[in-house]
Amino acid sequence: MAASTYSVTLHHLAPGATAAGLEYPDTALAEVTPTQLAGLLLELELLAAKLTIYEPSTPEIRIKTDREVFVVRTRYRQLCFVGREALLRGEQHSIPFILGTITGNAPEPVRPADTPRVFERPPTATPTTEHTAPQGPWLKITVLLVLIVACLGTGVWLLVRPARTLAPKFTYMNGSESSALLTRLAGEYQTGTGEGDRRLIIAADGTLRLAKYGATQSVAEEIIRTARGARQGGQPALATSDPYILLVRDPDGVFLFGQNYKRVSP
Repeated sequence: MAASTYSVTLHHLAPGATAAGLEYPDTALAEVTPTQLAGLLLELELLAAKLTIYEPSTPEIRIKTDREVFVVRTRYRQLCFVGREALLRGEQHSIPFILGTITGNAPEPVRPADTPRVFERPPTATPTTEHTAPQGPWLKITVLLVLIVACLGTGVWLLVRPARTLAPKFTYMNGSESSALLTRLAGEYQTGTGEGDRRLIIAADGTLRLAKYGATQSVAEEIIRTARGARQGGQPALATSDPYILLVRDPDGVFLFGQNYKRVSP
């Protein structure tokens, strides 16, 4: 069973993972909940979007569980889940995937089926007759054909299998329902108006603009995602391209990444 809290260390990061630099010493955080961890990862993702190749520091978040230690760094202005690069095969290291792996809820990677082992009969002292001699070559050819077909079938299945998703279970709405929901939710939402609070703009075409306020409500960082109408547990929601679920709490409020956003303008 996954731990409900974790020990977290911020390396080359300011408290709250809001800035990076060599001047920031390691900061140890105890009893960090999954919701708080999601917030730290979101801050690191926002920070990664503005880092350049000339940044001398190596900002990272180390998460210690009762099973192992996980490390999340920044690379190419995105999050990098250390040790999982080969598993993701070049795909974006999203926050839901990272949280799912840490909590133990991520699906196991699909492994190719084991190739059957073929044992050939050892040579014997019995002379081979004209009737049994042709069976050896034909048997080898048949086995090779079976192996080739099995390998091709496995390759086709790996290509056409449905993509794995770590988002909560949901179903997409049809086109008209999705458009109606996006039109109804279109507008600007905020968690607050102070420095560090976040702003969310939902466009009727499905574009989401998530930003963090700096001083005097200036936009410090901004992330752009797309979304479609969906249903989770019979309730309307928006499924983002991460994928992640934006829950519709009421006509004037939504819930994303563990935070409530209130509508401020239509």
